[in-house]
Amino acid sequence: MRKKRKQKPLPYLLLLPMVILFGLFTFYPFIRSIYLTFFITDPLGNPSSFVGFSNFERVFTDEGFVKSLVSTIKFAAMVGIGTFSVAIVLALLCMHPRRGSKIYQTMYALPIAVASVPVSALASYILSKYGILNQLLGIDIGWFSTEQTALIACAAVTIWSSVGTSFIFLLVGFRNVPEDLLECSRLDGAGPIRRVLNVVLPLASPQVFFVIFLNIVNSFKAFAIIKLLTQKGPNDSTNILVYAIYSNAFLRGRFETACVYSLVLCALIFLVTRVQLLCEKRMVYYQ
Repeated sequence: MRKKRKQKPLPYLLLLPMVILFGLFTFYPFIRSIYLTFFITDPLGNPSSFVGFSNFERVFTDEGFVKSLVSTIKFAAMVGIGTFSVAIVLALLCMHPRRGSKIYQTMYALPIAVASVPVSALASYILSKYGILNQLLGIDIGWFSTEQTALIACAAVTIWSSVGTSFIFLLVGFRNVPEDLLECSRLDGAGPIRRVLNVVLPLASPQVFFVIFLNIVNSFKAFAIIKLLTQKGPNDSTNILVYAIYSNAFLRGRFETACVYSLVLCALIFLVTRVQLLCEKRMVYYQ
């Protein structure tokens, strides 16, 4: 009989620190959040009385929750579509290396290196009622203090701060497209738009697909821009789910409500991820 190979403990010991960290900072908070949704909590977040599904009923019938959910979906759509559109244009412009191209490639990717605080300070200066943008356009709009424009302005700032990452991923994908295929399509009479649609995008579909869903998922978790620029105002027009979690837990002391909001946000991200996995099998081409 063949002897069983003795398992060495070293690989498991090397994995143990990461397993502990995941358990402490990912799995335990998630399970704790589910547990707290069935209780009324004290100001410190400890359960005080069991209420069953009453927290879910209260949150789901609240107009503020519906408004927050709608704002989150709108914000995610604007950031996802806007970031991808800007990044794909910039990546196509930089697809073929030229003299001095590294300079503007660095400029396009530079927002990655800028933290949220200076980005917000710059945005508040440009988009304030007496800011540079209004002076150039000759208008008088408080972009962050008007209910109709606050969410759009926050989305625009988020797009600018996150476009660098998408640009880099798309540029790598586009430059991996074989040059001979582009030359063949050019000889067959395909114009620039046709080459992009029929050659570049299909062959770079893994990067394109990754960037689209990366931006959507990250937009669901965008917090710093909202916190620094609007603090969910005006009239809760920018109160997206992730800020509602922070507001209920740390400003109002309603940890059980924050946990319900967090589970809804988790469900949204899970749904987007599932759609991503289903679409990947049909729409992504791996060379």
